[in-house]
Amino acid sequence: MALDIYEDSLYGQLIPADWNKETVSSLILLVDGEEEFTIENNEEGEELLDYIDRWITAEGIITETDEELRIKVRNYTLEDEMDYEGDDAWQ
Repeated sequence: MALDIYEDSLYGQLIPADWNKETVSSLILLVDGEEEFTIENNEEGEELLDYIDRWITAEGIITETDEELRIKVRNYTLEDEMDYEGDDAWQ
């Protein structure tokens, strides 16, 4: 069984992985529409539950096994944030 652990930055979409009744209990970071990285439930991973269906760049520790890809998020950036401040100057 191969095990790779390394630091990396990933860009992808947050999607639900598991539900507890009607609440999302875990997330997957979908990268390139095909690779699914399970997000570990550390503090940053818990914060991401508020951003389902959003696009992010996540930096963290990647663990790859034959069965699973996981990321322990250290920090993240929301990539689809719209900054409309100052956009009212249409001249």
